[in-house]
Amino acid sequence: MQIFQHEVNDGLQVAMANQAIAIECPLFSKEFDNEELISIASLLNEEQQQADLYYLNSVLVSAGWNKNDDVFTVQSLWNARHTPVNKQFNFMHDETDIIGHMTKSMVLDHEGNVISDDVAEDALPEKIDIITSAVIYKTWSDPEMRERINNIISEIDNGEWSVSMECVFQDFDYAVVTPEGEEKILARSEESAFLTKHLRAYGGKGEYEGYKIGRLLKSLYFSGKGLVNKPANPRSIIFNKSTNPFNSQANITISNFLTAMEADNMSEPQKQVEQLTTDLENTKAELESVKSDLTQEKNDLQAQMNEAIAEKDSVIASLETKVKELEDAIAKMDEDKKKMEEENDDMKKKMKNMKRKAALIEAGADETSANELLAKFDNADDEMFNNVVALVEKKPAPVETPSEEEEEETEADVDADDLDDVTDVDESVAVEEEEDVTTEAQASIAKASEYFRSSVLKTTKQA
Repeated sequence: MQIFQHEVNDGLQVAMANQAIAIECPLFSKEFDNEELISIASLLNEEQQQADLYYLNSVLVSAGWNKNDDVFTVQSLWNARHTPVNKQFNFMHDETDIIGHMTKSMVLDHEGNVISDDVAEDALPEKIDIITSAVIYKTWSDPEMRERINNIISEIDNGEWSVSMECVFQDFDYAVVTPEGEEKILARSEESAFLTKHLRAYGGKGEYEGYKIGRLLKSLYFSGKGLVNKPANPRSIIFNKSTNPFNSQANITISNFLTAMEADNMSEPQKQVEQLTTDLENTKAELESVKSDLTQEKNDLQAQMNEAIAEKDSVIASLETKVKELEDAIAKMDEDKKKMEEENDDMKKKMKNMKRKAALIEAGADETSANELLAKFDNADDEMFNNVVALVEKKPAPVETPSEEEEEETEADVDADDLDDVTDVDESVAVEEEEDVTTEAQASIAKASEYFRSSVLKTTKQA
């Protein structure tokens, strides 16, 4: 059987690979009413029955819907009417627990009339049943098995067991009942295969948007029958031992399972086939409507998704704007911090210069000399500048300004040797200071000494 892509997508490959089904039927062992007795042709003579076999006659299957939502057409059952013969009769559908086999089969209409094999297919009635005879093996070498079979036979006679047919099918279509009760057949195809997951046989509820959906089996044959304890087909009954539908002398009434069939509201496959041409077009239109609805639903979902994406993009853009604002704020804070640090450094430098200038003036330097020393030793560390202040403190004390006569006399009295002596004295003082400072500061101190000789001391001497 071909499995379509919809069915593959729905994960039904494994379930659909099993093309055999079993349908459970109730067993009835009571006598039937005598109204509308039916005479049925004999297929099995009572004289041929053997003592080591238990004979069982039952309705194997009926055309129409069963309680599992599997649907059998008259044509499919007619084509498979002989296939139950010589097939296994097992216990609870266990192929390893075979208790007998089926021996004969026949077809009845719903009036209880036997339908002969030579009837043309187009002359078949709208409703038929397949009747089978079967035997259960009574003789077993195992004592436990003998006792078990005797118990089962006793329970069958008491109406405690049911039968369930087993069949194998090659393909299926969809049997459909509309909300208005119209019966249709829809071919299973690539387009319609999405309905498979809604079938009860594959885990669905047997419905789709108000439509009842069944599995219409095609190209089937019967592979066996099981003895089970749960019924499924209301028409499948087992006749008691006094009623043998295969005996031409037997008279039975079929009214009990006729009533059960009508009460179960079985569909009419023959009528469905006749309406297929017209109904198929209507069903295609319905499928197109479903596809249109699905497309609209898809478009609605796509629009919702696009809206969600746009909202997400808006949130991302807003967050990116906030990040940029924070980055700009951080950069501004860094710039302000740098400016404050520079202003702080300038303030510290001004305070340092004020402190140094005050030290120079306190040491004896005048305003101009102090400014010159500050500019000259602007980059000097505190230790070096303290040495400069110390040199200022050792300069000669200022003398009173002499009169013109005293100045001339002084200039006459002071010769080059006297100036050399003063210079030598100051240089010796500078040398003593240099011994107290580090090697790193010696060059700056020497430079300061030179400045004192050429500027400060000279100015003082002229004063």
